[in-house]
Amino acid sequence: MKSLDLHGKSYEEANILINIFIENNIDSMPLQIITGNSNQMKEIVYSILKKHNLRFYPKSDYNLGCLVINDM
Repeated sequence: MKSLDLHGKSYEEANILINIFIENNIDSMPLQIITGNSNQMKEIVYSILKKHNLRFYPKSDYNLGCLVINDM
């Protein structure tokens, strides 16, 4: 599974990286985005994924800072 780690990225940089990551890997679902525990970073990711009509869920109940993205 292809992955994007946003640790250490600014919100502005993350916004650009997420869009590029999705556009470059849209045919390689599922994908994984590591947000860490920042609620603001998660909200940025959520809004971009919704814009692309992608479904997402936490990787596990104990790792809420990692999202799995799918188009189904």
